[in-house]
Amino acid sequence: MEAASLIAFNIAILGALASPGPAFIAMMRTAFAHGRAAALRCGLGLACAAVCWTALALAGMSAIFALVPWAYAALKLLGAAYLIWLAVAMWRGAHRPVTQDAPRGLSGFRLGLVTNFANPKAVFFIAAIFATVFPTMPRGADAALIVANHLTLETLWYTAAALIFSTAPARAFYMRLKARIDRIAAAMLGILALRVAS
Repeated sequence: MEAASLIAFNIAILGALASPGPAFIAMMRTAFAHGRAAALRCGLGLACAAVCWTALALAGMSAIFALVPWAYAALKLLGAAYLIWLAVAMWRGAHRPVTQDAPRGLSGFRLGLVTNFANPKAVFFIAAIFATVFPTMPRGADAALIVANHLTLETLWYTAAALIFSTAPARAFYMRLKARIDRIAAAMLGILALRVAS
């Protein structure tokens, strides 16, 4: 596997992680409402679920692409369409306040796991990234490396997010500039969608 492909994969994943979607909001809500320890557990749950989607994409999509080559191109368009839809929804909802109450009965790790498992579109997003940055679908040791790399990246990201969002100044800053931050993230998603479609 070329290092450039792995770097491009990491950049794409970081772009997705920085976008205030369901996982990002779950992390912030947990940090704001329940503190640092709960946020760290939530982040681990989010990371584990995201990596499960990556493993499923690697396991299933490679066989489909081998049998039906046009599915690879179609997936690029589906991935781009999903990203555009997400960007538009994020832009339109930028003015709405963040709800601070976490769902009752779900704590820490389980909240993160359920939040990311509740979004099966993630498998299309991950597969679209594969279609964009890798010349062929990764297999064997390369696939294992990607899964381990993804778990490490997600865990580090959510650990940092938990440490930052559990502070009072960070909470006040985000609430004050939420609309602007959300619209910047929406624009980033739109740019990624164009890359996926090309």
